[in-house]
Amino acid sequence: MKINESETTRRTYYFLKSYKSLHKLAVRENDYGAFKDKAVEIVAEIEAYRDNLSEVKREIFANLFTKRTRERLKLHQLYEALGIDKIEYERLKAEVLLDFAKSYRDGALLVYE
Repeated sequence: MKINESETTRRTYYFLKSYKSLHKLAVRENDYGAFKDKAVEIVAEIEAYRDNLSEVKREIFANLFTKRTRERLKLHQLYEALGIDKIEYERLKAEVLLDFAKSYRDGALLVYE
């Protein structure tokens, strides 16, 4: 079966955008239960994936999903800091999203044609 790359990257992007709320739940004190345990597990998976990326891909991934709003760079600042252009940024972003989709829970985020 062939992977629908555009749908997979879209699904993965929206899944990873939930990192901030999952992280808030994961670090909450005096809150216990299966939901928190699952949030801790997912946050750990996302952070482990991020930490294993190359420097450029890690910065793109972190800027999109794991950095706080105040810490995020504007796109033109990110391009300059990484020494890439918009086309290269979009290619690397899609590559990271597809790779995450393939690695997360044996491809649970993959969409097939």
